[in-house]
Amino acid sequence: MMNARRLIALAALALGLLTACEEQVTQVEGPTNRREVKPPSGPEFTGDVCVVVRNRAPFTITGRVVMKSRERATFRLSRNEARRLCMSGTTYGNYTVSFVLTSFVTIPVFSCYTTTEQVIEVFAYRSADSWLYNVSCH
Repeated sequence: MMNARRLIALAALALGLLTACEEQVTQVEGPTNRREVKPPSGPEFTGDVCVVVRNRAPFTITGRVVMKSRERATFRLSRNEARRLCMSGTTYGNYTVSFVLTSFVTIPVFSCYTTTEQVIEVFAYRSADSWLYNVSCH
């Protein structure tokens, strides 16, 4: 009898925690947390591509850069850290790659398509109980 009560209590606690996690994700997607899902049209490029990502947020960020041919480079950058990421594959239209910021459990919180010609800078601003991201996508 006691074990059944403990199981029910644990299940209720787990459900409450999962609900809180879901609410957290929806709060992060604010007006500046862009999520682009359709790549631009235009010419593609196949070959070696490098991109520099710079973290201007006041905390560590994680994410990935993805090419149309599914090659990807992941990153984890501390505050004010920059890293050059190189891949070989095919870009999306207009010579772009997909840039995705993720939460610590790899849930996307921001995405855009950007060229690799300029540094991609990530900024974060506090807004109530969440963070709003702004990235220099070109």
